[in-house]
Amino acid sequence: MPAPVRVESLPVTVVQATQGVHEPRTQTRPDPFARLDRMDWPPATRVRSASGRPGPDYWQQRADYDIAATLDTARHMIKAHMSLAYTNNSPDTLRYVWMQLDQNLYKSGSDGSALFPDDTRFGDRGFEGGYSIQNLVTNGARAASEVHGTQMRVNLVEPLTPHGGKVTIAMDYSFAVPEHGSDRMARDGPLYEIAQWYPRVDVYDDLRGWNTDQYLGQGEFYLEYGDIDFAVTVPAGYVVAGSGILQNPQDVLTAAQRSRLASAARSDTVIRIITEGESKPVATSGTKTWRFRAQHVRDVAWAGAPDFRWDATSWKGVVTQAYYEWPKAGAEWTRAAEETQWTIRTYSQLVYPFPYPQATSVAGPVGGMEYPMIVFVNYATQETDPNGVFGTLDHEHGHEWFPMIVGSNERRYAWMDEGFNTYINTFSNEQRFPKHPLWPLYVGEWESTVLAGEQRPLMTPPDRVPPGALGTIGYRKPGAVLLALRNHVVGRATFDQAFKEYTAAWAFKHPTPADFFRSIESSAGQDLAWFWRGFFYTNDVLDIGIDSASTISSDGRHLAQVQLRKHTSIPFPVELRLKLSDGSTQDVKLPVDIWYLGDQYTATIPVRAPLAGARLWPDGTVPDFNSSNDTWGSAPSGDKPGLVSAGGLVTSLSPQP
Repeated sequence: MPAPVRVESLPVTVVQATQGVHEPRTQTRPDPFARLDRMDWPPATRVRSASGRPGPDYWQQRADYDIAATLDTARHMIKAHMSLAYTNNSPDTLRYVWMQLDQNLYKSGSDGSALFPDDTRFGDRGFEGGYSIQNLVTNGARAASEVHGTQMRVNLVEPLTPHGGKVTIAMDYSFAVPEHGSDRMARDGPLYEIAQWYPRVDVYDDLRGWNTDQYLGQGEFYLEYGDIDFAVTVPAGYVVAGSGILQNPQDVLTAAQRSRLASAARSDTVIRIITEGESKPVATSGTKTWRFRAQHVRDVAWAGAPDFRWDATSWKGVVTQAYYEWPKAGAEWTRAAEETQWTIRTYSQLVYPFPYPQATSVAGPVGGMEYPMIVFVNYATQETDPNGVFGTLDHEHGHEWFPMIVGSNERRYAWMDEGFNTYINTFSNEQRFPKHPLWPLYVGEWESTVLAGEQRPLMTPPDRVPPGALGTIGYRKPGAVLLALRNHVVGRATFDQAFKEYTAAWAFKHPTPADFFRSIESSAGQDLAWFWRGFFYTNDVLDIGIDSASTISSDGRHLAQVQLRKHTSIPFPVELRLKLSDGSTQDVKLPVDIWYLGDQYTATIPVRAPLAGARLWPDGTVPDFNSSNDTWGSAPSGDKPGLVSAGGLVTSLSPQP
């Protein structure tokens, strides 16, 4: 439990939907049990059902890409030709298509450079870059376009018909690779980690039409699914790791390396594909082209270097790999292929089966960033951290589920990818390091953000969160409140089933917050408006305390009376541990309904002996931010906060098809 925090005067802020954008505003405290229908939940339709599942008329667009790129290591440039086959499955006729030009973040005067200082994590570090686009055509005819920052509108020569109309958009493009790509891509010496490297079509959905939010750096991505074929031409001595499956190993790998890779695909132990002796750079001339194919993905990324070591193993046919430079990468990178295997196996068993054929970890200058089937993680091992590189690898590969499989809008709702991922990281971490639970980290960072006055509602878009609070608002707080929802409100087995059903229902689709809220309520059979409002739509924190307590005794019978008070707007089911005069203890649970009539409640509880003391939240894993009023009298001891996930998710429930 965190140290006491005084919360009596904390403001209550709600988020009101205005033209699809969440704007904070201060108002009189609302009824915490009022329904949320008027706030952020679009009405149920045949596209999105009231149960939180896709409706019978659900649709989404499809985007298939074919890209041929060349890396110029002398000029640090990418030059490429791209063809996008775009399918309009919507009921609307489209006369233009919006595309994301993320590299334009590095153009002088970009919106992102104004918002985030250039020397910060998501800043541009003073780098001058951006896309240069030529020969833009649609269905083979020259097309006009308009560029607005990191968005480009491609005007179609002919309208794109609904319900399956198709258009091909092709172009040549180039850009200079930034040394520090807002910690999402980067280069360091001969090593390149390449992402946000081709113009990507915006999502067109049933709620907002074109999703054209600018890329500012701190907010992430919202992308369509499809198949992506890409070829990367690099200096002949380079090794390339990429999303998808390598299509031409005979052209780029030796016979021995191909044999080792085939063995790794059948082995659960680590095999060195490129050994120490083979990883030394060798002077070569000419180029090689590495070809990859990634199916049913929303993006692709790749990395290349002349001195990669390459380790691989597998689990149930999924090849798990690690690419790293030695000795620049820390010692733990020699175990990274196994750590990747651990993560893929763990989340496949606990959440949803991993649907892709491989998962790759690359050591480099990027702190930690995820893409389908490939993640970038920093070189270093923090020797004082028992998790070492594993913690970051586990987090980044957790993103293969959220948002790579469940394709939420990261640019608007960080909690739907970072928060869900932080939540599931709890279970993986506790299985691997049971003596180092993550709960204290979650609530500790949340408390620090509250004290700093930087807390924002979870529904706040990430670019509108103070950079110092992003770890709390995007990651730790949603992880903590989802654990509280599971362990103290809905129940472990019920929530685990609901979470799996949500994941399976929205795999390779585009859920909204309302879809998640409805899905959990439908599975749990509870109206949880009070929970969503309190923890997702306001800045308030939980503070329930014990005002006083007494015992009424008559004819050998004893009734304990405990006066409880809710000090903030957030209600919560109450868990009490009573200490009796005979030295025994008695645990009591009270439903959230006790707060229906106001902020005070007197609990009358039959007990075996007179009351000597009382303690709220005896297991120490409810995020009550004022522990000073959680006890009365000679309070009983609480449980040591530890395995808040209770040994892992319920695994007997198979994911739905």
